[in-house]
Amino acid sequence: MVSDPHEIIAQGLGITRFFREDENAYIARILYSAISEWTKTTVLDRSLEIESEFQDPRYTQYTRHHVTRKCNIILSTYLDLYPNVRGWFYPLEKQGIQPIKIIQERLEFSGHLVSGPDNTIQLPPDRYAKITKDLYMLRGASFGREGKSYGLGWYIDGISTPDIYPIEELFLIPRIDARTTVLEFSKLARSEYTPNATISDARRYFDPISKRIFSESWEESLRYPWETTVYRNNRDDYGFAKQENGMIYTHAFPDHIIKLQEVRRFMYGLRYLNRNPEQAIITTYKDAIKIKLHSALPGREEMLFYMVAWPSRDILDRTEFITSPKFLPIITKVLKNLNIQVIQNA
Repeated sequence: MVSDPHEIIAQGLGITRFFREDENAYIARILYSAISEWTKTTVLDRSLEIESEFQDPRYTQYTRHHVTRKCNIILSTYLDLYPNVRGWFYPLEKQGIQPIKIIQERLEFSGHLVSGPDNTIQLPPDRYAKITKDLYMLRGASFGREGKSYGLGWYIDGISTPDIYPIEELFLIPRIDARTTVLEFSKLARSEYTPNATISDARRYFDPISKRIFSESWEESLRYPWETTVYRNNRDDYGFAKQENGMIYTHAFPDHIIKLQEVRRFMYGLRYLNRNPEQAIITTYKDAIKIKLHSALPGREEMLFYMVAWPSRDILDRTEFITSPKFLPIITKVLKNLNIQVIQNA
């Protein structure tokens, strides 16, 4: 009996269908993980055309555009085979998205790909992160060795090298929790606030006591009893704001906090400090766990989630994930470090 194409891919990736999982959701997970591995493989492509007698074709790399174009062709071919999955990769409400580029960006943000010269991308040196005593995430050029895929990550059962890193270290996740991040930054900024004589009409302030999701928790004015909160002027201007004697004072965040999507770490910390912690619901099934967040995570934690789990509703999903129960300890640890209250349902 000849297997369907998606089952052949699933076998190679070590992916199995979850109990009572919708078939289209299963196929979408397979293709999503497969694109991650096809991307890594395509990075290793080399040109066979020799432009000069001094050029070694083994070291003539293709550009980022080549990787994108080739993987687009592969994905398009499989979506022709499985048209019911197209909506997962191309959500109707988000026109013009490019799923291949989205996956590339996630692999780069998480360190699984690194930028090279002349608009190329490369694989980094091998690094191993321990998930459990018999499961390790592999990041690097040896991704093709025997193992299995979860989300966009590649995992193996055992390793012989002593160089093993905590997964939080590979993703540069701070050891201190979100609450402490807010308190420490507040101390550093204490003497650096500047008075705002004029305030932009676009200025908004994060409401730390709101029960709404982060994106709906921005107010036009600074309210009592907030002592300090986050302000936003535009997509490139965030920082701390406070009010004293009727005057508003602000201190802008450094560029790296904004570019790495770290503003949300402060928002989680502020919610906790105002006795209004965010919640995450983790539901355990026979062979899977589903994670439902109230708001999206900071950049580093979000990339970790994309490496250990699959987005549930579509490729753009930032608040609902599904994965193996093997990842429950690390997922719970990461969420609690953001001062998120984790509620587990059986």
